[in-house]
Amino acid sequence: MSKLLNAVMNKVKMIICPLVLSLLISSFCYGDEGILYIKKHHYTLIIRKNKFAYAFKDSTGKMVADFSPESGVNFSRSGNSLLSSCVFEKTIVLNDTLFSCILHNSNGLKARASFRFFDDVINLKIAIDDTEAENKEKDMQSKPAGNYTIEACIAGIGPAYGLGDHGSYGEGINVFGYSNNNFLNLSDGTRFVSTFAIFPKQQFAQVLFDNGSKRVAINKRGTRLGANKVKAISIYYFFGTPQKIYSNYASVKKKVGYPDAKPKFDFFDLGYEAFGSLGWNAAQATVQSDVQMYLDKGYPLKWVVVGSGFWKGDRSLATEGATTSFGIWDNSLQPGRKDKLANPRYPDVAAFKKYFSDRNLHLILGLRVNFKALPEKGGFYDPANDGEYSREGAQRGFFLKDINNNPALFSAVFPKGPTYVLDADNVSALQWFYAGVKKWGVQGYKEDTMLKDGEKLNNDAKCNKVNEFLMQKGYYVMVRNSAYSVPGDILRVEDTEYGHGQDRPVINVLNDAASGTPNTYPDIVGGKYLKPPLKDDQKRYFLKNAFFAAVCPAMSMGLGPWHIENPAYENAIKKAAMWHHEFAPYLYSAAVESYYTGFPTTMTPLPIAFPNDSNTYNIANKTKRQYCWMLGPSLLATPIYGDDYATASTRNVYLPKGKWIDYESGRCFMGPTVLNNYKFPDGKIPAFIGGKGVLVKKSEESDTFIATVYPISKEQSSYRFYYPDGKSSSIITIMNVNWERLNIQVTDINSKKKIDAMFSKRFQSYSFPLVKGHNYTVKSDI
Repeated sequence: MSKLLNAVMNKVKMIICPLVLSLLISSFCYGDEGILYIKKHHYTLIIRKNKFAYAFKDSTGKMVADFSPESGVNFSRSGNSLLSSCVFEKTIVLNDTLFSCILHNSNGLKARASFRFFDDVINLKIAIDDTEAENKEKDMQSKPAGNYTIEACIAGIGPAYGLGDHGSYGEGINVFGYSNNNFLNLSDGTRFVSTFAIFPKQQFAQVLFDNGSKRVAINKRGTRLGANKVKAISIYYFFGTPQKIYSNYASVKKKVGYPDAKPKFDFFDLGYEAFGSLGWNAAQATVQSDVQMYLDKGYPLKWVVVGSGFWKGDRSLATEGATTSFGIWDNSLQPGRKDKLANPRYPDVAAFKKYFSDRNLHLILGLRVNFKALPEKGGFYDPANDGEYSREGAQRGFFLKDINNNPALFSAVFPKGPTYVLDADNVSALQWFYAGVKKWGVQGYKEDTMLKDGEKLNNDAKCNKVNEFLMQKGYYVMVRNSAYSVPGDILRVEDTEYGHGQDRPVINVLNDAASGTPNTYPDIVGGKYLKPPLKDDQKRYFLKNAFFAAVCPAMSMGLGPWHIENPAYENAIKKAAMWHHEFAPYLYSAAVESYYTGFPTTMTPLPIAFPNDSNTYNIANKTKRQYCWMLGPSLLATPIYGDDYATASTRNVYLPKGKWIDYESGRCFMGPTVLNNYKFPDGKIPAFIGGKGVLVKKSEESDTFIATVYPISKEQSSYRFYYPDGKSSSIITIMNVNWERLNIQVTDINSKKKIDAMFSKRFQSYSFPLVKGHNYTVKSDI
């Protein structure tokens, strides 16, 4: 009887679909040629033992990512130019939560591959098992074991978006075609590092967590993740809608040590950076004069960055101070300086700080995590300018060490000469660093470490814990260097500058947002190094750059628009700045929602906002320049920007499914549609209202917030607005409104009172003040 039953079951395994078999033998079954199907509720993992590989299907049985055409797992000792493919040896564990097996390759190396299952996530870990080689290395007292290259690969799929700063230098935001076997922070342009990529068409995403040199490819040959000089790798695969994927990704980031921080309100309002206006001539007198001019002209600044030069010393010499000359301001005369700058630059520090506090402005200073090396090590450390911090840190073991246990030396853009780097994994070192930072006595920091020795350091997360610590202490933190998360308020992209590729900043902010870090800051309006008098082309750049920045989550001014000497341009730029300021509450609310949900609500690339609309996949590139994104849940930003800034006045604008209203004219359109050669004259806000159809801004006349509900959807929907405290909220629920009847009633649910909303005939919209913590309904009054 048992033989007959076995024969029947073997026949069943060959002809019954995996779904049925999963019911018969838990969630596992074997198909033809030894292929193993492991079915979960939201996905199926398929394991091919012969020439080991793996693939994924979704809950409907549709292929998400097929087998790699080559081996699915490859590994070798570091230094080998070719990785060896592997074959299946044996199963170790197979149950509801884990499949683990042993693999080996032709070079005699073995590895354990373990797939751990969660509801919408698979965690793949591959660890080398080379005990014999490790013992030999220990006997020879050589370097610690773990010097391997490991990678995992599935079939090539696309389109794909993300990869942090590394995804910013291609032809568009679609990173399909990308390949890099040394994925690492090797230049100033790639200081935010993330291997996360999302594939909206397939409802799929992947990420490998590692701080060192990684391997990433998303192209026709395969979708590959790996790392160099490691003993193990850990990859996460995500399944489901973008909302589900980003929620799970945020949870995983926090679990493995890359938490995002909850941002603060004022960084989403209008700011100012001295470097964009004054360059090296930033000093107490020049900064205050510049800021005062902005205030006199009605710019409602909230934060001011002085990124450099506040330390002591001659700025033409390598012995000048640095951001880590904690508390040593340039506040006294130094004879013999030849930099032709003010001496001292900040003669009355207390008055300087008071100037900003009296005007409710946050003073933000530049900050780096590297210190000048001591003279005996070739560094330019000068105790008169630097204090005792470099010497003290070296003596107390607070810097990263070399193989001889001495402070390691790293080259940097600044400070000049050899530098030490803070060991942020050392809690005592982190606390010592923080004690120094406090001595500057300001409200926040622009983190801007600029190392040249990324290969040597091999640590993309060098600043994560520093920024995280500062956020926990209540500082405003502008992040530049980070791995995977943004443990700060906003993420700054690489410096922008006239004459240096204007498509890159747009692609940069969009792929940073796609990487799960949407609170992007596109750098200073007008970039750096603009010097009056401006040429006509520079003026056009300044103007268009301002409107691009206005529809980004964070915005700052630099060179004063009055230097353009064109009243029309100056007025237009102020209009852009004021628009950003007015909608700072709306932008911040979106940022808080992003923090709570993981979804990039603050800035959502269209392929992620509309994953099933293939028309969105390949329009944001250097050819079409249909750069657009959802800015919060109710605005579609469509800036006319890129390398054609000087001549472009129209764009082909793609509007996805739904109703869209031109923010300025009130014209209505139904998507999906393309507005061919749509006109954007100078000064026009490049945005359409749609989505949730609710905008909130702060009343300039009173300390209240005004919500405006637009006639976008007739179906029931809700919008949650988060107040500047980041905790309180109000929910506005639209109840199947018949907008054509114009008998709309707004009700305060908490007070049970009807609200006398202000009607706009032009937009057919309704505006009303919000009370913190109160919820509202908008419905047709029967």
